[in-house]
This record gives sequence, C-alpha cells and structure tokens, in this order.
Amino acid sequence: MVRPWKVLMFVLALLITATPASAQSKPLVLEEFFRGKTVGKGVFESQIAGVNRPFTVYLRGSWNPRTFTLRLREDFVYDDGERDTKTWFFQKVADGRYIGQRADVISPTNVSTDPNGALRFSYIAELQTQNGPLLLRFDDTLTQVDRRTVRNRAKVMKAGITIGTVDLTFTK
Repeated sequence: MVRPWKVLMFVLALLITATPASAQSKPLVLEEFFRGKTVGKGVFESQIAGVNRPFTVYLRGSWNPRTFTLRLREDFVYDDGERDTKTWFFQKVADGRYIGQRADVISPTNVSTDPNGALRFSYIAELQTQNGPLLLRFDDTLTQVDRRTVRNRAKVMKAGITIGTVDLTFTK
C-alpha cells in the first residue's frame, strides 16, 4: 500500500524539478553583477553585410549608493585590432528598473526586468563610420545564467529592419 504522504512528496518533487530554470533564478540586478571587473566575449554578425566580427569587452563598474547610479565603462577590443570605449550610466529608479544613458545614445533608455528576470532595453545609438554618422537601434536582453555569467543578446536594426545580432557572454 502506498502512503498518501509519499505520493504528495513525489508530486512535489516533480513540480519542483519541472519549474523552468528562469523561474527559479532571481532577476538580474545590474549593480550587483557588474560592480567591479567583468569580461565579455562576443560576436557581431550580419548576414546581410556578410560580417562576423568577434570581440572582447573589458568592463569596470562602480556603484554610487547616494545617487543610485552604476557607472559602467566598456573597453572593446575587436579581433581585427580596432578598439573602442563606451561608458554607460544606469540610474536605478525602482527594483528592476533603471534609466540608462551613454554619450552616443540619442536619448535615455528605460531598462526593466521582464517576468523571467531578464533585463530588457532598446535604444538608438549614433555610430561614426567612414561615410558619416549611422543611426542604429539596439534591442538588448540580458539574462543571468548563473552567479558568475550573464548573456546579452541584441538585435541591431536600421529603419526597422534587423541587420545583425550581437551575442555576448559576460563572466566574473
């Protein structure tokens, strides 16, 4: 004879293991993960332009608890030797919500946590090219994989058409 408490324990074990990993993890908190040094490895790909451009990004984040602002300096080193530096300022306005600003981003961007704990934001950046400035929209999704890893996937668009993607993994 099977005891009712054993059946209940079995069902509870099934429910716990069937819960998606994203529902079990806590939301990504920018100022916790990106405080200090972080390294990212990624690639920009564009099938339209035939581009596959790997890069490494070295980040240094500092949190100001008085202004609730994360300053995040990004030093990019592309495999072809090009280098670039960008600095984000993310001001925390509520749990899971930030306003992000960067010098080449046209206007402040809203950053918010989705129901799965990932951070999402969209912004238009002005990139300098040999032919002059180019406006591109980036739709970023940052997902915490584990306590030492965050994955950033972004769509890159021009005039509403996806022209490329960025796949980037940050590690502590």
